[in-house]
Amino acid sequence: MRTLHRYILSNFLVTFVMAMAVLTFVMTVGLVFSSMKYIARGMSPDILVQFLWQSLPGTLSYSVPIASLVASLLVFSRLSSDSEISAMRSCGVPLWSIMRMPVLLSLFLSFVCLWVNDDVSPDASFVRSENRHRFKASDVTALIQPLEWLETDSYSIYVSERDGNKLVDLRVKQPMSDGRVRDIRAAEAVIRQPADGPAFLDMHDVKVEVTGGETVASSGSGRRADAIDAGRFETWKVPLSVLSKDVSSRRAGPDGRLRRRTKDLRTWELLRDVLSAEAKPPVDEEGVVAIARAKAEVVSRAVLAAACLCFVLIGIPLGIQSHRKQSSVGLGISLAVAGVFYLFCITGQSLAKHPGLHAHLIVFAPMVVCIVLAAVLISRNN
Repeated sequence: MRTLHRYILSNFLVTFVMAMAVLTFVMTVGLVFSSMKYIARGMSPDILVQFLWQSLPGTLSYSVPIASLVASLLVFSRLSSDSEISAMRSCGVPLWSIMRMPVLLSLFLSFVCLWVNDDVSPDASFVRSENRHRFKASDVTALIQPLEWLETDSYSIYVSERDGNKLVDLRVKQPMSDGRVRDIRAAEAVIRQPADGPAFLDMHDVKVEVTGGETVASSGSGRRADAIDAGRFETWKVPLSVLSKDVSSRRAGPDGRLRRRTKDLRTWELLRDVLSAEAKPPVDEEGVVAIARAKAEVVSRAVLAAACLCFVLIGIPLGIQSHRKQSSVGLGISLAVAGVFYLFCITGQSLAKHPGLHAHLIVFAPMVVCIVLAAVLISRNN
């Protein structure tokens, strides 16, 4: 029996490691391209290594459960198609004994994923957020992306196209001290980064309008004066150093340090907040939403960790029912099961902003469904 368990476990481990390596690589490809964009703007290549390392715990939270599902389907599909499962059962080996080692391994992986989700991933996410925040504050030009509004305290910037430092169809909204809003439109602009001064937007063919209150129309060329409210201009300059200050302070707390988001808090911190809210419920809507998000985050971390065990319990009977040369079908089934499972988790987290929906129960639902489905499939195979 030990030889049989060792044989099944070795096959499962080899397939699991290969699947996890491929899935982890695929999930980090997008981050690699995003980091390359920053490197192209002059940042050190070390930023790529840092981002990849700091993103690894969060990536493993998804790749490890899916890899366990893929391994279960492929290994037991091959054992079934080669009639090895039938041979084992004809020798009196029950299905639960055949499943023992993969299930025990998945249980161990669930505890490892729970530790990663509770302690490692939140800290890594916060450090990654700090590094990204620091980089954006030092190189705010990376924030200006086509077809996206860049919102800061001093400006709102929108651009239709971007080619390197050249911007096309630029729009800048600037709140004024008297409550009016200056709307600056330019056919094109260039991001200038002089060696002896701060970066700025050099805008050309500019039209300035002011909404709210009375406006003072003017026209001419050269840089604007503070008294000029509206008109047409050949050039207009917007200092990017102002944007950097706004970006640096947007998520800063009273002490000037970056505040942790819900996903950046450890599980014991989230549970502390939830228990405190049970004893003394928050009176404002923002506090109620924060507690709902904390509940959804705690349950989500536990469910994502338990996914390893759930996927193996489902994958083994599904793999046994597969026929020869149906590995592609097994992969399709694994992707479908994982997709539905994670869809519930993501949906529950997104609905956490509506406390009345009890989003944490929606996040918990796929684990219950998986356990019930696994019990039905295993009983049928017995």
